[in-house]
Amino acid sequence: MKKQHLFVFLFILLVSACGIHMHTTELVDEWGNTYANDGKKEFQDRDIYKDQTVDVWGLEQTDCKNFRRVDSLSHSGKSCLSIEWNRSGTCPWVGFGIGWNGYAAKDLSDVMNTGSIDFYLRAKEGKQFIPTLIFLLEDYSGVQTATVLKAKQLSHYPIDEEWQKVSIPLQEFLKASAPLGDFSNIKSLNVECQGAGAYFIDDITIGGARIGKGVKLKKGEAITKNFPATIFHDQLNVGWGLGSFPGREITIDSEKYFAGNAALHLKWNQKEMGQGNREMGFNWEHWQAISFADSLKNYALQMYIEPSGLNQLENLKIGFESYAGGTVFVPLAEKYLKKASQKEGWKLVQIPLSDFDFSKGGFDIKRFKQLMLQFSGNGEMWIDEITLIEIAKNE
Repeated sequence: MKKQHLFVFLFILLVSACGIHMHTTELVDEWGNTYANDGKKEFQDRDIYKDQTVDVWGLEQTDCKNFRRVDSLSHSGKSCLSIEWNRSGTCPWVGFGIGWNGYAAKDLSDVMNTGSIDFYLRAKEGKQFIPTLIFLLEDYSGVQTATVLKAKQLSHYPIDEEWQKVSIPLQEFLKASAPLGDFSNIKSLNVECQGAGAYFIDDITIGGARIGKGVKLKKGEAITKNFPATIFHDQLNVGWGLGSFPGREITIDSEKYFAGNAALHLKWNQKEMGQGNREMGFNWEHWQAISFADSLKNYALQMYIEPSGLNQLENLKIGFESYAGGTVFVPLAEKYLKKASQKEGWKLVQIPLSDFDFSKGGFDIKRFKQLMLQFSGNGEMWIDEITLIEIAKNE
C-alpha cells in the first residue's frame, strides 16, 4: 500500500514538473446538459405519467373500454395504467389523456427536434400484435397534432408479458398534416385507441430532450383593439388551471358572482401545494401572440374580487407571460382596490399596465401570450369580470 502511495505522489510530481495542467471535466447528464453551465437549459416537464399521477382523464369502464389504474402491477413504483378496449359498431371516441404538471402549459418547442415520448408497455396476456394507438399533442387552442405508434419504435416484437421500452420521436409530430399545433403551449398528451387490445402502460416521460435549434412555430398574431377586452366572463374558454389539486382548488361558482352568471372561486394553501400547481393562465385572443395598438401606459387590467380577508391580497400575484418566455408579476395590493358599489363585499381592482416592469426577463410586449395568476401563502377569493380597459376612456 505504501508503494502505491509513493507511486501516485511521484506521478503527480512528474506531471507538475512537465508543465502539464489537469482540468476538471464537467459532468454531463442524461439530457446532454452540463451540470456546471447548462443546468438552466434542462427541459423541466419530463414526467407525463409516473406512478400516482392524478392528471389523467378517461379512466372508466364503458361498453367499449375498461381503462383503469392498477395498483398490483407496475414497471416501477406502485401502479400502472391498464387499457383494455374493443372499438366496434357505434362506439364513440375511445382513449384517455394526461394533462401532466397540473395542466400547466408545456413548452416543447425547443425539444421537438431532439426529444421523444418514452413509456413502458406490455401485453396483458400472451403475445400481441402492435396496437393501433394514435398519440395526440393537444395545445390550448384545441388543435391536436397526431402520430401513430409504429413497430420500429418498440424494443422487441411481438409485444409479450415482459415490460419493454417504447420511444416515439417528437419529430414524428412535425410530419403531421397541417395545421400543426402550437408546441410552445401544450395542454395534454391524448391517446386514441382503435381496433381492440389489452395492455399495461407505465412511466410515460419526455425523454432524450436536449435543447436544440427549436421549431419555427407558426403562431397567429393579434392586436387588441376593442375595449374592454374580455378575459373572463362566466366561463373559462381560453385558459387553463381549473380543478382540484393538492392544496389548491379553482372552480366556476354559479352561486356567487359580481355580474353575469358565475365567477372564479379560488382557494389555496401553500403548505399543501408545495412547489407545484401554483399558477393558472388566461389568453384573450385564442392563443395568438398579442400586441396593443399604442403605448401600454394607456391600458389597465380590471377585475372584481371578493376576498375572504384583505390580509390575503398579496398572496395572489398577477402577471403576464410573453411568447418570448418572459414573465412579470405584481402582488395584488390595497392600492389597486376601489369600492364596487353595485354589490356589497365586492371590490373593483384596476392595475395600470405601466406598473408591470416589462423590461425584465426578455419580455416581448408585441407577443403577449397570457395573463397569469400565481398563488402563495393561504387565501380564498372570488374573481369576476376580468377585462383590459383603456384608462383614458374609463377615468
